[in-house]
Amino acid sequence: MTESAVTSLDSPLRDVPDARLPLPDADIVLGNGLRVVVCSAPVVPLVEIRLTVPYAATEPGEVTRCQLLAAVLLRGTAHRDADGYDAALAAHGASLNAAADAHKLTVAGHAMADALPAVLALLAETVREPRLTQDVVLPEREALARRVRLAAHQPAALAQHALLRRRYGEEAAARRQPAPEQAAACTPDDLAESHARHLGARGAVLVLVGDVRPEEAVAAVADAFGSWEAGPTGEVPETPSWFPGGPLRGVERPGAVQSVIRLAAPALPRTDPGYPALHLAQLVFGGSFASRLVTCLREEKGYAYQLGSGVESVPGASTLMVEADTAAEHTVPALAVIKAELERMAAEPPSAREVDAARSYAAGSTATAMSSPGALASGLANLLHVGVGSDWLHHWGPLLAGVPYGAVVEAARRFFRPEGFTGVVVADEAAVAPLRLGATGELVF
Repeated sequence: MTESAVTSLDSPLRDVPDARLPLPDADIVLGNGLRVVVCSAPVVPLVEIRLTVPYAATEPGEVTRCQLLAAVLLRGTAHRDADGYDAALAAHGASLNAAADAHKLTVAGHAMADALPAVLALLAETVREPRLTQDVVLPEREALARRVRLAAHQPAALAQHALLRRRYGEEAAARRQPAPEQAAACTPDDLAESHARHLGARGAVLVLVGDVRPEEAVAAVADAFGSWEAGPTGEVPETPSWFPGGPLRGVERPGAVQSVIRLAAPALPRTDPGYPALHLAQLVFGGSFASRLVTCLREEKGYAYQLGSGVESVPGASTLMVEADTAAEHTVPALAVIKAELERMAAEPPSAREVDAARSYAAGSTATAMSSPGALASGLANLLHVGVGSDWLHHWGPLLAGVPYGAVVEAARRFFRPEGFTGVVVADEAAVAPLRLGATGELVF
């Protein structure tokens, strides 16, 4: 954490000119390494809670174990069973849910404002001493295995898994996605090992947004989490490697009446000074309803009913994504339109009018999206996870306003070249046959 990301409790709380989102009232790090960010937003007498614990999946099976750990995390503790834990949360008007992906484990929920210390104590109890017994683990591991099997047959999941393999290769992709056989084989001892390895306070972030007094909230966190062990040292989340552009990979789905198109290219991490210009360029390209891609592909051609572009960020890296779902018979012409629009970003760079519209849309949509305490808590937690300061949302509008027009043009030329993209198309064989490159399974783009 940089010095500029810290707001002292005894400094002026906030100054919110120009309709900026507020600065957090507190941003401190406890002695065990837990970072605590508090933002007072007394809309209703509730407090939104977001706990994020980053981890590094260095071998196949770790993501599966962390997802299973998340599934059992709120199923009781060493001191109370699931019914007792649920009853304790309900008595305080609280709700908590846990989930894990390839980079982090997250607990999200809310509590009545006057019950926050008690709910924090319950949360601290379960992250320190979850109930990892056979009767808890076995049902959850079977449920996770079923969910993974079912998801694997969904077109979007097929595309996501195939795109990971296309970007990073089979071995790296295997570390980023769960497998049903791994879930079914997981034991309580395996989870205990994962808990000891990954669920420590060092590097974790707790965000509280709502009807709170900052000093009292920080004191409650220190009381509840002060004894949470820091955890092993040296574990740093893996930064995804750069990946080259190239032919697309076809994923056959016999009889499919729709095709799922997913394209990706390396982009700037959110912490890079050039990120705001890239964000404005992608809004012009496909990131808003008035964007070039949406106007041409959906409004004019009618080739796609779901499409757009965006930047997918993880710690240390970002990926520029282009997505489209189209009827099978429109697969080839839809890809042609996407390629043409990518080429047009350099041949006909964003105009000053398009850039100004993108600035207004970006600032306005962010302010609207973060208008509720729950959304603000989730937004802050996600941004802190990828490495930006807790003041990032506050400065986002001025950052966008200060981006020179020429920087957006340069971003359009640099990041939207068709040859910089790779991707996958999940489709019936007949839908992509004209694009086949021999018998390789690759498609021309």
